[in-house]
Amino acid sequence: MARTENENDDNGGDREIPQSMRQRNRAVAEREASRLARPEPRRVGKLGHASRKKSAVTSTPSGYNYAANREESKQEVEEWCGPFSVARQMIAKREEARRKREEEQGDENKEHHPLDEAMDLLEMEKKRKAQPSLQWKASGVPDAASSRNQYSKRQRRVEKEAKYTVPSLFSLCVEFLVDNFEYVQALGDVDSMIRRNICEALVTKQKMNGAAFDVIAEKGVEALELVDCAEVTQDQLAGSLTELLPAGLRFLALQHSGRCFGPKAVKAITSASSCRLFAIAIGGAYLLKDEDAASLISTTASTLSSIDVTACPLLGEHFCKALSENYSSNGNGTLLELSLENLAVTKDNLVSLAKSSDALKNLKRLKLCQIESVDDEVVEALLDAVDRGNLEAIDLSHNHNLTDETLSGIRRCNKNGALRSLQLCELKNLTEAGLAAFFTHTIPGLPSPPMLKKLVLNNCSHEAVTDTVMELAAKCSAMNREAVTESLSTMGGLVHVGIHGSSCTDRTMESLAATSARTLKELNASFCPLISDKGLGYLVSKALQLSTIHIWGCAQVTDEFLDGHSRVGDSSLEVIGAW
Repeated sequence: MARTENENDDNGGDREIPQSMRQRNRAVAEREASRLARPEPRRVGKLGHASRKKSAVTSTPSGYNYAANREESKQEVEEWCGPFSVARQMIAKREEARRKREEEQGDENKEHHPLDEAMDLLEMEKKRKAQPSLQWKASGVPDAASSRNQYSKRQRRVEKEAKYTVPSLFSLCVEFLVDNFEYVQALGDVDSMIRRNICEALVTKQKMNGAAFDVIAEKGVEALELVDCAEVTQDQLAGSLTELLPAGLRFLALQHSGRCFGPKAVKAITSASSCRLFAIAIGGAYLLKDEDAASLISTTASTLSSIDVTACPLLGEHFCKALSENYSSNGNGTLLELSLENLAVTKDNLVSLAKSSDALKNLKRLKLCQIESVDDEVVEALLDAVDRGNLEAIDLSHNHNLTDETLSGIRRCNKNGALRSLQLCELKNLTEAGLAAFFTHTIPGLPSPPMLKKLVLNNCSHEAVTDTVMELAAKCSAMNREAVTESLSTMGGLVHVGIHGSSCTDRTMESLAATSARTLKELNASFCPLISDKGLGYLVSKALQLSTIHIWGCAQVTDEFLDGHSRVGDSSLEVIGAW
């Protein structure tokens, strides 16, 4: 008898199921039964343990929180096959059909006036006049077979662009020259623009080495512009400057010059027998010391009128003091352009530069980008120092401490109406009210708003850059100031516009088409989800000078615009960011 009981135990025949396992199985069954048959809301049982995530069994395809997610999303889910499910679907369809039938009967029983149709047409006409982009229609419809997937559309678009794109003779010559640059001994009488293109092509093909530098920096050139100096040594640059400066070098632009532009290069400039530099642009010079930069400014101030310094971490007090002293009324120089980007200068250094002298009185271009110490007080001090009101371009991008107070200072500084370029990228503290007030006429105590040619408001607050702001800015840019009454000029308008990441809609496209159709050349509308195919298509049909459109991140733009706008076969229009 004992053996029989042991055999039954081994076979697992009559073992009793534990109470905790029964409760867990019952909870799982109750949780899933309502999906199969029962129409009433199901009751969720409690498990024996504290956490439902510890349950060893789940048969739901969406996990344990399927019911909660379904209630939160409030979306209709396809029910499983079953008698109650079928009956519920039939009842729902019957109720929907009855509701539609009652709505139709209500429309039939409603009293109609003979002029109702005419009034509807009038309302539609008013809406079309207020939004002319609604009347735009695509010139061609893509075939259905090729538009079924994104890859075929992209391939078709690339093939179409390649068909109409023919490389220029200049680009072919530059490419051939760069491919055989190791055999070139001298470039001869070639202007700075061609040398720059050759240098860019050399950097792209990784051929910008010391030998290539010697060919580009040959004696007699007036401009030495290198986009990448990573392969140039200090001794090589110093030796070239010793020969180029007495021979008439006027413009020096060196990017990524951390390895080559240091004390030796500064000494070669300061000790040159004749130096007539009028513009210098240095980027990434981590070897350039503050004292050496001050010495460079003091030596070249008599002719140097344009200074551009980017990512030089050692510059500070001495550099700012040299600017203040050498370009003041007591100095011997005139500073017209000042560009400071990604520097570690302090707030006191910048305020001292503005208030200690009148060094900035003749300034025409001011750029302060990505400097942590720049705030409203610093900008106000610098703009007040430009007392002659001749500023033509201002760039204050990537300074996150600036607010609407800066806009007021910019407008007060524009006394003579000379401002033509304004770049305020990634200023998250700007508001719609501040920008709208900046472009509003007849504000007591302030000059007229600027007539801009270039306006870049990329990556500002999404709610700040709106249709109202852009409409005011577009009207100001096209305003005829010579007329007695405010009117739009046929030749005025914006040329470069950046509204990346804004809340602008098709109204902005209509405003640009109305005010800047003859001038607009570049538009950056990337990550603007409210701009549609009709708005872009309408703008392209009106702005015949438009050459570049950026639409990165605009998933709502479809083939209706990309393959249906009026300049599809025009190689002068480039749509960047289409996918």
